Amino acid sequence: MKQSINQQTGTFAPYMKNYAQTTEEQLEKNKPLMKRLKKWMEKKQAEEITEEEAKQRKQQWEDFQETIDSFRPTGHKLYTEE
Repeated sequence: MKQSINQQTGTFAPYMKNYAQTTEEQLEKNKPLMKRLKKWMEKKQAEEITEEEAKQRKQQWEDFQETIDSFRPTGHKLYTEE
């Protein structure tokens, strides 16, 4: 038996206005955004980056990981082992 998305989310349904009634309807609602995201990803994959930009991106990623882990308790880090 299929449950609708609203049945699965229960009391949160009134606050989740972007959700459809069924999974199939939700997938249909998501198609335009998924198409836009696919184009964006293809464009990003096709672009060439300099070595300097690659280093900057790597540093930004490491900074992001540190920031996320700094807010998590010991033993529950996502990117580092403690």
